[in-house]
Amino acid sequence: MLCSVVLLHTSAPASAADDACAALVAPDGVVYKTAPEWVEADVLPKYCRVSGTIEQRINFEMRLPEKWSGRFMMAGCGGFCGALIPDKPGHSNAINEALKRGYAAISHDSGHQARSWETHWAADPEALELWAHKVLPVVAGAGTELATSLYGEEPRYKYFSGCSNGGRLGLQAAQRYPGLFDGIAAGSSIFELSGIAGLWGNWLIANSQAGLNSRFSQAKLPFLEQMVMEQCDAVDGLSDGIIDDPRACQLDFRSATCPVSGTEQGDCLTEQEAGLLNTLYGGVRNGAAEVIYPAVAPGSEHYADKWLFGADGQPAWGILASAGYRQMLAADLSVDDIPAGLPTDQMLDWISRSSIPALTDAKNTDLSRLRKADTKLLIYQGWSDPLIIPEPITHYYEQAAKRAGGLQQLQQNARLFMVPGWGHCWEKPAAAPDDFDPLYELEQWVEKGQAPDFMVARQLDATGVEQRSRPICSYPSVASLKEGKNPNNFDSYQCINNAPAAGS
Repeated sequence: MLCSVVLLHTSAPASAADDACAALVAPDGVVYKTAPEWVEADVLPKYCRVSGTIEQRINFEMRLPEKWSGRFMMAGCGGFCGALIPDKPGHSNAINEALKRGYAAISHDSGHQARSWETHWAADPEALELWAHKVLPVVAGAGTELATSLYGEEPRYKYFSGCSNGGRLGLQAAQRYPGLFDGIAAGSSIFELSGIAGLWGNWLIANSQAGLNSRFSQAKLPFLEQMVMEQCDAVDGLSDGIIDDPRACQLDFRSATCPVSGTEQGDCLTEQEAGLLNTLYGGVRNGAAEVIYPAVAPGSEHYADKWLFGADGQPAWGILASAGYRQMLAADLSVDDIPAGLPTDQMLDWISRSSIPALTDAKNTDLSRLRKADTKLLIYQGWSDPLIIPEPITHYYEQAAKRAGGLQQLQQNARLFMVPGWGHCWEKPAAAPDDFDPLYELEQWVEKGQAPDFMVARQLDATGVEQRSRPICSYPSVASLKEGKNPNNFDSYQCINNAPAAGS
């Protein structure tokens, strides 16, 4: 298996002439904001920049390199989208890393303009359908036409890469448009919006918020992180600051309560805080106190400040976005929104009666059309993600394996990678190896037939120097350290299938 720092082959099927960019004719439905022009930047290859609108709704920017690898990539967008961010760094809903490797790549806002947690725009059915899934063929079609026009030939390979909502779009592509792309990289996917933003998000709001204030202080997060690591880190047999699979660790936060009731200390929890955390980590419960949906997992505490527990008067992003989804349901049902959060049974009722889930969720476990189209789907998810909680995607994948007739059949076209210690879409540096390029791994699978049994993830310091590396095994396999080997090197591990998925 090649690791993600190895360079691709550099043969280019076509190059664009100097005057070809300015002469690029807009496809039907595309209106340029400014005339296409060549751009030269220190950190990027020379590229033709094309920006404008598609179907009078979708703002886009496409970057087509002078020296083209023959590949096209459409990026996803995060949250409820609403902003065009062509210079977003890294691999999450971003295009510049692909551009550096010769891709013609396109970024977009999904067809509306708003802050990423807002949903007022969803009252427009066309805007909602675009965001839900229709943006995929519309943007990919325009981008493919632009690339074909500039280079004189169609892309040899077409890819989609997205994280969070972009990951949801990736699974929508796999289920609704399986022949649209040759390869799909879907990360940290909020594929089950009704469950993750609906059930879990509503549970989070109802239990952890008091108006605009969190019931759990960010000042306690360092202690919480340390406490969880002390209890869970070594469960996998290795004390390394990484919880390989949080499902193996059971927590009772009452064990960390302060010795004197009513005291407020930084190295313990009040009874109220312990009760709150037990409720949040214990799973979403209905009115009969039955657990009906998973919740946040041990190991996610490092990321909880950004996603779960905001500062006074400033709710965390996960709170705002979950409220946005609830508002979307309320508007669809023509009922009053309840900002404090709904009882779980009422949220279940809203979800069952609303038309939103059928449009936006990507839960279809029948992936047989991927095989017919010979499309490859690479799913990746952080075990320590507190926003897109990890268990729903493992449940989905296990059911997809059962539907396919077994894990081996499913893995021919769809593979899942659960990343220990990783949070949400590289939005905050991990205390674990998290530097990997899913698009590169997907290329090897699509173009060379090298199905990834594992990906190599690296942990870098602030200067970019590698500290350690790990293999991220194809689920349900896990990395097992070989006896006597250095735990900081990825080749010291082997992937062991000790937790078979359903249907395998």
